[in-house]
Amino acid sequence: QNFFMSMSGIDLSANMLSGEIPEEMGNLSHIKSLNLSNNFLTGPIPATFANMSEIESLDLSKNRLNGLIPWQLTRLSSLEVFSVAYNNLSGCLPDSGQFGSFDTDCYRGNNNLRSCTSSSGHVAWNGTAGSVSDDSDPILYVVTAVSFVLAFLVTITFVFCHSFGQRVILKLW
Repeated sequence: QNFFMSMSGIDLSANMLSGEIPEEMGNLSHIKSLNLSNNFLTGPIPATFANMSEIESLDLSKNRLNGLIPWQLTRLSSLEVFSVAYNNLSGCLPDSGQFGSFDTDCYRGNNNLRSCTSSSGHVAWNGTAGSVSDDSDPILYVVTAVSFVLAFLVTITFVFCHSFGQRVILKLW
């Protein structure tokens, strides 16, 4: 038991670990760093991780974790580095405690995570963490429409004006 009390970090990254993260890992209250990235871990993030009161770095990226980010983790006041990028997490991004200072890159690749803010008793949509672009951007629609029209015109021009295109059309008919 003294061995676990003297450990400052655990790095089990890229070890092909699978299955759910044991809730008992939350009992490692004196741990400063835990890296479980690049494995095949599934299931939810254990809420017991909130018991790791001295943790400074928690990397759970590039796994197959799902569910919500436990709100209990917002009590981790010493957490400086956090990443759950490239999982299957969903729900609202925590924004209290240390989580208010984390960059959206630490959530990238979780298409069902979103930023939610509470104002006047309802939850407002603020976009999706890790998305490349905002779907409500009108410039995106214009660029997409123009690209489609140009691609269509180039295809029609090729089919009717280029000799190879004409041969292909004649063979199909």
